[in-house]
Amino acid sequence: MNKKTNDYYDKKIDNELKKKEIEKEFGAHFVKLNEDLPPEIESAWLNSVQEFEKQYENAKLTTVWEFMGKPSFKTKEELAPQELTMELKRLFELLQDSNIALDTLCEVDDLELYRFITEELFQYEMDDICMPGMTSCFTYEEFHPNAKLDIERAIDYFFRMTMGKMENFGGTGYDMLYVDTDKHENSAGNRVDKQIVIDSINNFLDAFDSFEVVSYEENDFELNQDETDAKVTFTIHYRGLFVKGKETYDFTGDGCFRLRPSEYGGWEMYFIDLPGLKIE
Repeated sequence: MNKKTNDYYDKKIDNELKKKEIEKEFGAHFVKLNEDLPPEIESAWLNSVQEFEKQYENAKLTTVWEFMGKPSFKTKEELAPQELTMELKRLFELLQDSNIALDTLCEVDDLELYRFITEELFQYEMDDICMPGMTSCFTYEEFHPNAKLDIERAIDYFFRMTMGKMENFGGTGYDMLYVDTDKHENSAGNRVDKQIVIDSINNFLDAFDSFEVVSYEENDFELNQDETDAKVTFTIHYRGLFVKGKETYDFTGDGCFRLRPSEYGGWEMYFIDLPGLKIE
């Protein structure tokens, strides 16, 4: 065994000892990493984890504004209309200089965005942790959820991931992240047993190797005033495909999803009526 090989395994051993040290000191748990990961890269990552844990253990809470060094700013009422564009740009530059990222998932008016930063984000409490390469990320919708956007994301996830036959992480069957299997209802509004919901979806997906959505058109979107219930009707054309052979099976017709907010965030489907798939 040459010196280069010895160095490689010495660094691998050092990394394993470092993991045990971090686990003992901070109660961390490491999953198995890619075996092809160079030990130098893994070592740098472990050092970052250890430094973060040290800072986190002793971190004090501070506001975003204080974390940024208490920059000066005008209130929304003090701001002249012609100043808005430049002042908003300045605030984003200050956020970036402090390794803070703010994004929006949907269109937000500039004046509302300025108000949000100065009146809400600046007052938000965060851990006073500062590390090279670390960015604190926020989105406007974390503070002001957009129900329609969250519902559309849940539906998109169902078609891409659930019907894409993504495996259920840590379990059997397929990913049903945005399906409410506990409180699912049938067309009569009666509760459906959880196992029946899971089996109905898994068995239908298992009938084909994959699916292709040819077209999807939303017909109606209903959201109640309290934003506690939504109904989406649509017309869809999709195909069940097989790996071997050119045979396909087409499903075409009207469908319906009913959704409610999830206690874990986002919205969940508690009623699914899809051509080819009905849960009763």
